[in-house]
Amino acid sequence: MTLGQLREEIWNTLARYDLALHPTPPHGHHPNFLGARKAAGLLLRTPEFQRARLILAGMDAVLKPLREEALKAGKALILPHPDRPGEFVLLKDLDPRRLKRVREAYRYGVKVDLKNQPIDLVLIGAVAVDEEGGWVGKGYGFPQAWLAVEAPFATLAHALMVYPKLPVEPERRVDLIATPTRLIRP
Repeated sequence: MTLGQLREEIWNTLARYDLALHPTPPHGHHPNFLGARKAAGLLLRTPEFQRARLILAGMDAVLKPLREEALKAGKALILPHPDRPGEFVLLKDLDPRRLKRVREAYRYGVKVDLKNQPIDLVLIGAVAVDEEGGWVGKGYGFPQAWLAVEAPFATLAHALMVYPKLPVEPERRVDLIATPTRLIRP
């Protein structure tokens, strides 16, 4: 199996069983899925999220509840710029209700360089993960392969996206995987 075949298998399965939420179809995305808010609730209660003051987060729809709760809790968020790869925007002291569309984050934040940021947690979407912390993304965009941050990486996944061991080489490792029913700490 190739990375592309694995992605297609996950995207097709989520679509076939009506488990994908907006944006649909899930193809080409880190999919949003039925139960994602419940999975986010598990991740929100972890010490890693509770202690984090500065969070680097992807812009995927599946991560919206995590971004909103971070802002509500007074945490600072760094998001990738939606149109400029490699650029990042820092959001602080922002009421999440003002951020109607995540693509507008650059209007409320300031450009930052990741190098000197004390990031405590990284939130990323996923297409597939495994029990050992292996992760496969959508194949482009955030998080870029070059992204090296000394902080735990966390993601949300539907149970159908979790393998005992990925049938391909993982693109990166994650430290926390929240599903709607459990928290996986590889």
